[in-house]
Amino acid sequence: MELFLPDQIVLNEASSALLADVEETARIVNEYRPLPEAVVKRIQDGLLGERVYSSNAIEGNTLDLRETVMVLETGQISATKKREAIEAKNLGAAAHRVSDIVGGGAAVHTVDQLFEIHKLILHETPDDFWGGRFRERQVLIDGAKYQPPDHTIVPTLVDRVMEHLRCGHEGISPLLMACWAHWSLARIHPFKDGNGRISRLWQDLILFQANLTAAIIRPEERREYLEALTAADEGDFNRLCQITAHRVLTTFDRYLTVIAQDKELDAFAKEIAHEADERVDQKRQLLYQRWARKMEQLRWEFEVCAGRVTRESAQVRIQMRPYEIIAQPEWDLVGIGGTVPKSWLFALYFDARARRYRYIFFFGKHYPSDQDDENERSENRVCLLISEDDGSGTARRLDKLDKCPISIREVFLVDDSFVVRRVSPATEETTYERGISPIRIAQDFIREVVFHRLT
Repeated sequence: MELFLPDQIVLNEASSALLADVEETARIVNEYRPLPEAVVKRIQDGLLGERVYSSNAIEGNTLDLRETVMVLETGQISATKKREAIEAKNLGAAAHRVSDIVGGGAAVHTVDQLFEIHKLILHETPDDFWGGRFRERQVLIDGAKYQPPDHTIVPTLVDRVMEHLRCGHEGISPLLMACWAHWSLARIHPFKDGNGRISRLWQDLILFQANLTAAIIRPEERREYLEALTAADEGDFNRLCQITAHRVLTTFDRYLTVIAQDKELDAFAKEIAHEADERVDQKRQLLYQRWARKMEQLRWEFEVCAGRVTRESAQVRIQMRPYEIIAQPEWDLVGIGGTVPKSWLFALYFDARARRYRYIFFFGKHYPSDQDDENERSENRVCLLISEDDGSGTARRLDKLDKCPISIREVFLVDDSFVVRRVSPATEETTYERGISPIRIAQDFIREVVFHRLT
């Protein structure tokens, strides 16, 4: 048997034009590479089911597309269509292996690779034994004008095909090379079963090597497809090239559609995200400004109360040292549990007959407890915590002191209203006082320090 070689094939104008269309469309698609992983996965997952379904259906497999996809996705084998399901699972595995070969960087188009793929196709089928083995006797194809060659020359012919594919032919279109390989393997019919499926897989392998895409020949095109193979037996590859080119273009259209959708969705997402981010930023800025104003109000009330007590008392002196309020970036960081330098809002210095205490009001994250309602848990909040220095030079948080007589432990804002967390000195029970005014917070704190620490 003599094989037509790729450089002996002459295509008509229609075929040449379609090949040019394939090259141009490939160029357009390749401009978008590397495509986002999500886009590639969405396309390839859809194509795999169609490739397996179509190739098997051409050979008489009765699974529909939905059933084929189900087998590929779950691996479950239907008891009623066990053989068909195994064929679908096997061809899916073989298609994955073809992709691995193309992306693996190793030498491609060896007989060993052909055997490996064929073995996957026949795995656990009645012809499992013949997976990865050349047929060992003559076969006749009913209704075929040209019968496969004698089995004794199959190894030589397959070696010749693989050698031509490895060496390539300068100036020959990759699509034409793929069609030629497809026809050659189908014509040689090297295996007992699975020849059509492996021929179409090898065609895809060559297309993938050239950054093209799969040519999914549909079951409804079976008659036209078989006639095209018969025409190629006589040296006319136009119909086979046209079918293949049309199917490659159809698959590329799928890529372009998904790319266009992805670009549109990307533009939409960026637009929405940009506007949403701006709105969130503006909302956060407003929240911070309101929060900062309320904290400055609270500090001022402490300063007023401290000054009034100092003027009226001959024994007690209270002085305040204010600090610059934290900026919004630090406020955001503290709200999620981060630490920042210079987190003090103010310090109060109490003196009474040589007894001295310093209280530091500093910012920290409010950690919700069982006392918090749904609204108080709804966002990250920055609170005021309090530390005490009894004159030793070391400040400790009131929550860390044993039998601390000061009940106010934390102050935070919810919807512009102050909330105070108190701990009872007698029972250590925690309660929240909501809607309390800033002057009342200042009065209560100063009263507790004066009565329970100084006098």
